[in-house]
Amino acid sequence: MATVKERLDKHDKQIASMRNLLEGGIEMVVEIRRLTLETRRDLRALAASQKRTDASLQALITSLRAGGNGHTKS
Repeated sequence: MATVKERLDKHDKQIASMRNLLEGGIEMVVEIRRLTLETRRDLRALAASQKRTDASLQALITSLRAGGNGHTKS
């Protein structure tokens, strides 16, 4: 009977270890998901900022080609 109890104890420890590993893995997945969402938000903001910068640069280039300081020639 002692060997059966020892085996059951060993299996219980193994199950507890697997549960701990699974919980740790789930925590990692949750953290990776959070970081992914944060990165997406940051990239969207960066893309919007880049579009504004591109528009400003294009306006500057256009004004420089038109006559220098942005005033129309009379």
